[in-house]
Amino acid sequence: MNARENYLIAAKGGKPERVPVFPVDCNIFMPDFWSERDPGTGADFCNVKWVKDDLGEMPMPGWKAMEEISQWRETVKFPDPAAMDWEGMARRFEAEKDPEKVNIAMLNTNGIFLIPVNMLGWGEALCAICEEPEELGEFVERITEFLVEVAGYIGKYIHPDIMFTGDDFAAAGGPFISKEVFREMYKPRLARIHEAIHKARALAEFHCCGNCQFLIREFLECGADICQLPEPNEQLLADKARYGNRLVLTGGWDRHGPGCVPGAPEDVVRKSVRTAMDTYGRDGALIFWDGGICGTSEDARQKLAWVTDEALSYGRKIYQ
Repeated sequence: MNARENYLIAAKGGKPERVPVFPVDCNIFMPDFWSERDPGTGADFCNVKWVKDDLGEMPMPGWKAMEEISQWRETVKFPDPAAMDWEGMARRFEAEKDPEKVNIAMLNTNGIFLIPVNMLGWGEALCAICEEPEELGEFVERITEFLVEVAGYIGKYIHPDIMFTGDDFAAAGGPFISKEVFREMYKPRLARIHEAIHKARALAEFHCCGNCQFLIREFLECGADICQLPEPNEQLLADKARYGNRLVLTGGWDRHGPGCVPGAPEDVVRKSVRTAMDTYGRDGALIFWDGGICGTSEDARQKLAWVTDEALSYGRKIYQ
């Protein structure tokens, strides 16, 4: 059994030969337009400027793509999916991918929730939910239409096993919005995005890191086949008990636990990996991921090496 076959068993809620590891077992595709920047302004198609630091790429502090939610129509320059070089992107992906690994296409990492946040900032974007729901709703609808269209082209040209979509609706303390707001503003649109992914013959993986609480049930009802990176906690354990292998997780590692503490010793780091697998993957339906140990420090590099090695090693033993 190769890595792709093994991965897909877990992704569909089964118990494979070993615990698959993201992104080690993956070929990852992302459409070019997400990384394209205006040569004059340095901004993306939403007029968001990005800066890189030791933790990755984040919106530039102090920069606002627009001042009011009502300005989105003249601010956002949605690319035309029909005009994109899908054949060229497909050729590059085909040339670079490992045929033994699973193919994952990244539809988006910022979507119907985070794009307005990135453009306005957290305060203004969250206020818009309450103060200008109709205007925000029209913007969210346009983003949805765009992502649905892109998903169709990814399915036609890339043929991924899994299509990834994501929005961080939660932080460590819990969801940013109420259940009522989620169900009215976002749930029907996420369901349409997942429907488009399934129409493209791919499994739908939804990313939302943080303390998801009530959101796990909502994501599953929206059609998510895999939930990526919800924070390990008592609520997630309860959700696992409730849904069993219907709740497929990518993650499991406690990024706030002892294995993530700066300077954590090797035995503690390795134990944290085993704990994650024992807790969330004993019966299958787990794709292990540390959640992205970031940074270029010696501590970060060493920790990542220990975590990856233990995941590959213990992941081979757990189902024996």
